[in-house]
Amino acid sequence: MCFSVMLLPFLQLCTNIVDSAGLYGDYTNSPDVNFSWAKWWDGSYQQGKAAYVNDQGGFRRDLVRSNNQVDYWLFKKLHCNSVVLGKNNCLYQPDYINAYYSRDFIGKDSALHQILKLKAIQDTLARMGKTLVLAYSPCKAYYYPDDFPDDLKCTKAGPTNYQTFLQLADSLHLNQIDFNAWFLKMKQTSKDVLYPREGIHWSVYGAILAADSLTRYMEQLRHTKMEHMSWTNLRHSSRSEDTDEDVFKALNLIFPIYTDTFTYPDLVFKEDSTKAKPKVIYIGDSFCINWIHDNYMQFSNTNWEFWFYFHQVINQSNRDNPDGWIPINNYDWIGKIKSTDCIVIMYTSHNLHELGNGFIEQAYDYFYPEKQS
Repeated sequence: MCFSVMLLPFLQLCTNIVDSAGLYGDYTNSPDVNFSWAKWWDGSYQQGKAAYVNDQGGFRRDLVRSNNQVDYWLFKKLHCNSVVLGKNNCLYQPDYINAYYSRDFIGKDSALHQILKLKAIQDTLARMGKTLVLAYSPCKAYYYPDDFPDDLKCTKAGPTNYQTFLQLADSLHLNQIDFNAWFLKMKQTSKDVLYPREGIHWSVYGAILAADSLTRYMEQLRHTKMEHMSWTNLRHSSRSEDTDEDVFKALNLIFPIYTDTFTYPDLVFKEDSTKAKPKVIYIGDSFCINWIHDNYMQFSNTNWEFWFYFHQVINQSNRDNPDGWIPINNYDWIGKIKSTDCIVIMYTSHNLHELGNGFIEQAYDYFYPEKQS
């Protein structure tokens, strides 16, 4: 009997008789090694082969999940360095909490320097018939501030990047839309999950509401009518889809740590030739990914691009192939700006210390070369 149990991993390795789900996160399997006498005598072959066999062993992924689950049940231990467990089984990434407590504050002078440059870029683009919008995506720390782990709580003191950018941009009449404040307001009345406890981004449903709100704001700025998403049915499910449990997946557990009911609209896209579909460039962090997945960009824009952290270019043709994303350094992004209608810069609060990731400085230097220091 014991021998049969010991034989099971070998049978799984050879036959893959059980379809075991893969592991999420930063898991890299050890590569196989080729035999040579030199590697044999210095021991590197044995070490490399042992690591490879261990990673490829049958049921290894299931054993990892089982180990993680037991550690969570017994010790509330999570096997993911970038995730912490808060109260009421709310998962956080520490950077969001640090931003909430102003631990990453860049200072008012630095923020003003950024906003002044962005205002100048907005004015230049406006003279070219183009629209620039600064958007603040919601932050989980603001949405669930009462559930922080005790060891990360402190007395909130001083201004945050979010508050400072918001106030400065408002004083300079920069086009901006604050999804963070809007989500906090809706939290009191919404019957649907806007920010899942097992995810780090807004919910699929919340992202769709935000996309429609952005469309309406751009209609006001551009004095036009644009196409809107609609739905005929709202599905409710206790099983999350897409990004609604993206942080939980990284924990590689077997069972959910929080049960909720999620809302998924069955989207309807109706073409209307009388409505405008501007060309739009989105610049920002991963909160834009939802809009790619639900086809908002494809439906609402004649042409769209997402400049991910102003590092990689994602578009309709390469959206599902990360290996095909284009490095911004090898791209005529200035030419793309000249041929677009709108630029939307959207970041969540914990990324505002790097607002634009270099785009603001480089665009400003291009449009105002005489002011380069």
